[in-house]
Amino acid sequence: MKLRIPYKLIFAFFLLGSIIIVYSCSTKKNTFTRRVYHNLTTHYNIYWNANESYKNGILDLQKNLRDNYNKILFVNNYGSADDSRKIYSAMDRSIEKASLAIQRHSLFFNKKEYNRWVDDCYLLIGKAQFYKQDYLSAKRTFEYLTRQYPDEAIAHHANLWMIKTSLQQKKYDEVLAGLELMDATIEKDRVPFSVRKQIPLIYADYYILNGNYTAAKNHLLEGITLNADRKFRMRLYYILGQISQQEKDYAKATEYYTKVSKGPSSFEMAFNARINMAKAFDIYTGDKSNLEKQLKRMAKDTKNKEFLDQVYFALAELAQLDKNDTLVMHYLRLSVSNSVSNDYQKTTSSLQLAEMCFTKQKYEDARAYYDTTLQVLPIDYPNYETISTRTATLTELVTNLQVVQYEDSMQMLARMPEAELTALITKLVDEYNKKEQARLEEERQQQMDIAMAMGNQNQQRNERGTQDLGGGGWYFNNPSAISMGYTEFMRKWGRRKLEDNWRLMNKRAVTTFSSEEGDAGETGTPGDSVAAGGGKAGGLETIDPKDPKSYMKLIPKSPEALEASNTQISEALLNLGYIYKDGLHDIPHSLEAFEELLERYPDTKYALNIYYQLYLMGIDIPDEALAAKYKEKIMTGYPASDYALIIENPDYNNEVLAKKNRINTLYEETYQAFTRGQYRMVLLYSNEATTNYKDKDLIPKFEYLKALALAKVENTDTMLVVLNKVVKTYPSSSVTPLAQEILNKYGKGTPVATTTTTGDTLSTSVTAVVGSSSDTVVPAIYKVNPNQTHFYIMMLNERNVNVSATKIRISDFISKSFNNDNLSVNAILLDAGWQMITISSFRNAQAAINFFKTIQQSEYVMLPLKDSDYKHFVISMENYPIFYREKKYDGYINFFNKNYPR
Repeated sequence: MKLRIPYKLIFAFFLLGSIIIVYSCSTKKNTFTRRVYHNLTTHYNIYWNANESYKNGILDLQKNLRDNYNKILFVNNYGSADDSRKIYSAMDRSIEKASLAIQRHSLFFNKKEYNRWVDDCYLLIGKAQFYKQDYLSAKRTFEYLTRQYPDEAIAHHANLWMIKTSLQQKKYDEVLAGLELMDATIEKDRVPFSVRKQIPLIYADYYILNGNYTAAKNHLLEGITLNADRKFRMRLYYILGQISQQEKDYAKATEYYTKVSKGPSSFEMAFNARINMAKAFDIYTGDKSNLEKQLKRMAKDTKNKEFLDQVYFALAELAQLDKNDTLVMHYLRLSVSNSVSNDYQKTTSSLQLAEMCFTKQKYEDARAYYDTTLQVLPIDYPNYETISTRTATLTELVTNLQVVQYEDSMQMLARMPEAELTALITKLVDEYNKKEQARLEEERQQQMDIAMAMGNQNQQRNERGTQDLGGGGWYFNNPSAISMGYTEFMRKWGRRKLEDNWRLMNKRAVTTFSSEEGDAGETGTPGDSVAAGGGKAGGLETIDPKDPKSYMKLIPKSPEALEASNTQISEALLNLGYIYKDGLHDIPHSLEAFEELLERYPDTKYALNIYYQLYLMGIDIPDEALAAKYKEKIMTGYPASDYALIIENPDYNNEVLAKKNRINTLYEETYQAFTRGQYRMVLLYSNEATTNYKDKDLIPKFEYLKALALAKVENTDTMLVVLNKVVKTYPSSSVTPLAQEILNKYGKGTPVATTTTTGDTLSTSVTAVVGSSSDTVVPAIYKVNPNQTHFYIMMLNERNVNVSATKIRISDFISKSFNNDNLSVNAILLDAGWQMITISSFRNAQAAINFFKTIQQSEYVMLPLKDSDYKHFVISMENYPIFYREKKYDGYINFFNKNYPR
């Protein structure tokens, strides 16, 4: 017999339970049931979810982190700012959940918190902010914990993370003070072991950051003793090995590296340990041949493919012991060519190879490897400016060398008999066609192989149509759809390189006049004159490699074409002489270039300049015969020239320079008088300049300032007369467009702008163009104020971009990665064809730049946009209305690029 419970009794129990639950949810009173409910709910619901999101973010960060094994590692690698942006979503979710727990479940009565998990929520918020590299917010959170819970264990954790935060901010005084306080606290108080075991690790990082590696060793050893995680201990052993190796204690370094190679470390760390262990053990005990064998075995091991750049670099270091530069350069080339993802190693190998090529005066190779170096070299690298300047100099050198080589080759072809030239071109076309046919045949075979391998999938596609592509799944998550798309693409287009105009099989491009036999340069044929796919520096014409007539167009057959070719050669040789002399300090090559120019073109218009340069080099080398030879040419052929006067009177040059410096100084004084409103002084200085000097660059600027001053002192009609004179007399001056603009505006009835610096068009123009004798003054229309509230702006070309869809994607991005920042998204019409999406607001420039960098990396937002269809930047609240009023986009973007480093 079943026991029947009355319906009303069940309802009563249900109602009573609901009342108890609702009553327990309240945080207004401090009762046992409420404390139990809120503690359990916080711990096993909200805090648990927040902590899981935090841990997932840490795992994602660790997957993306790369250690630079070419430098002594840090104990804790928290990644770069770019790395941190990839985990914003996870950390924001953690902050959001933990904040919700505090908001809903805090039981704060009589200055005491009765929910045991609220302090953990605060600590979790601080740690998430730390991993977002929002160090100011993190420090405020940790400071709150130390004030609110001074006598509890959580305060020790907060202090520890506060020290970590100061270390990341490189505030070393705060770090040392905090660590010393922690040491004192350990002696007096019970500090949790989870805190104590991290203190020596922070000490180690502190000393490593400050370059005191010896002091770091004892703390690393203490960290090994206190930490049980074997994989983490391998990291500490590796750092000890690096320090011992740097201190040339190779026996100890070998001991530590051996532990790492045999322990549970990552493959990359074990690999680097083996390389360093070999160096530390073998090189300095004389067993170099054994080390070389080990490294070559490592190079052959397929598991080491990703690390071949490091193996070859180690072999290059080994070859340096024998001072075998040829072998060193061979291994460095292999290191660069086999670099996969280790940008630091690629930079190191490229830079060393570039400098060796430069020392050996192999300038073209040096330029190529310097260029490779610059592609991955951080801008804060110690010698960045020197390397950048040298690369630019070498690029200019190679460009001019290519001009001479190309024009000489074209002239050589022009001198060939017609039949021989026709035969050469026919041979080139035939060779190109054979290579093209072979390539097409290879692609057809690849397509057949793919088609056979995917035959079943193609058959299913034919039977079902495109149903498999539906179903609501993302296309790139469907292997069948990808395979079918790939096969269809290969069928229609064949193999294509990822580049502009990839659809064009027969691009019009420069081809080479040499065969692949490799004997062109030796036999004297112009085989190497034109590089395949390259071009004549300064603008090579392009040819259709299948059309013999297009080759003929490049050859200078007519007198006019030959003269133009000779002009190119003479100018290139002149440039080479100066580049070798002033840019590379290579006097022998400079002499060679200048003298070749004089020999080939004795009537060159540059003869006087070249004579003087050769005279100076003769004095500097010294080579008395050389100096005397060209002094005679100058004094005989050009007795009235400045160069002749300088040779006769060494003080003459100083007098000329003094005169030049005087007009520059006078201009600066004139401009300063103008900015101070001393318009009569402007007139006085301008009249002095136009009377006593004839500087073609500065005189029009004096006249321009004079005109603007006359508008204040006399009337606008007088100003317009002088401006008309500027426009007519100096049509190519930098101030002429400004003068014309004022004339045009006045003609339309627009009042002439004042001369204040409040941001009006005229004052901006004056500051930008006539601000100094070197035109370096930045326009005053915008002001730099990094501490002011900032906005992020994205301008979109509405003709080519779906603005609404982009706005939605940006909103989604903010919800995912900046959900806690209270940002708003607005779109307004900027002008015809452009709309502006504004994200507001950020507390300062740094926060806005952080958003700029993060959204720039978002494929979800950026991938649908072409570079030509959008512009984005950040702008301060003060500059925003000026930008919106002026609508001079390029001007602000230039200001942004200059004043907001990224």
